[in-house]
Amino acid sequence: MTYLLNTLFATLVPMCVTAMVTMAITLIFKTSSTTNFAQGVISAFGAYFVSYFMGEKVGLSIWIAMPIGVIASTLVAVLIDVGIFRRGRYVNAVGKQIITMGLISIIVSVIPMIFGMTQPSINKFVSGNVQFKGALEGLVVTNNALTCVGITVAVLGVIFILLRFSKWGLTVRATASNEYVAGMMGINTHVVTAITWGLAGALGALAATMLASENASISVYFMTNYQVYAFLAGILGGFATFYGPVIAGVAIPLINGLVIWALNMLGLSEYSGWSMVIVYAIALIIIFFKPQGLFGKRIAKKV
Repeated sequence: MTYLLNTLFATLVPMCVTAMVTMAITLIFKTSSTTNFAQGVISAFGAYFVSYFMGEKVGLSIWIAMPIGVIASTLVAVLIDVGIFRRGRYVNAVGKQIITMGLISIIVSVIPMIFGMTQPSINKFVSGNVQFKGALEGLVVTNNALTCVGITVAVLGVIFILLRFSKWGLTVRATASNEYVAGMMGINTHVVTAITWGLAGALGALAATMLASENASISVYFMTNYQVYAFLAGILGGFATFYGPVIAGVAIPLINGLVIWALNMLGLSEYSGWSMVIVYAIALIIIFFKPQGLFGKRIAKKV
């Protein structure tokens, strides 16, 4: 039991990171009708800023440097929406995806020009561990992981509350339902999409900072795997809702941890590197029976 719980605790930070990135991609998908393939490098851009301001030249704490990185990623994301997507709003979905792919090359080229070719790191939010005693002796969870969970729950909780109960949330839901009808109803969809892009950039920077705080070296592509997990979570949870993809985003690292635990318990630890392949296979089976996703809805189009 202790080994199982330690395995699950080890997935806390990956769950937080995946949930954050999934929410970011979902916001852009629903308001701009595109899958943002540049989400990973935008997130990495924010982490580079956090690392720079925590470095020897500046020496700020992570709690001060992190908001700077969040602001940097937010500004980049808003600039992308205002400077590029707003001018190409009538481009079809495939064209928009190609634009985001092009943005990857641009941002990947800009990052070394600003920060150099090094792979910096970020300190933990909080050091130390929580060690259990008694029946759960040997069970350990890091304070850093618990801090990441607290940040994720607080940030996503506020976003969901605003989406459900605020005027801003109503405008986002209306734009996500039909941008053109929302505009006809007097909603400034330009402002809505700019805010959602900025929020997606901020979430990405937070996610990248949390991942880097768990001893991950920062590089231009270090968020790519989590971007892929977020795409899978969106399909698995269903883009019809905001909460469905996030729930799936939490489930994917959790299932991955359980698969690794099961393989080790069966004496097949040499196959633990295939754990995500098994997770993808499970997801494909679910999608086969639920094409709209676990929380998706079948939409009937009227002709």
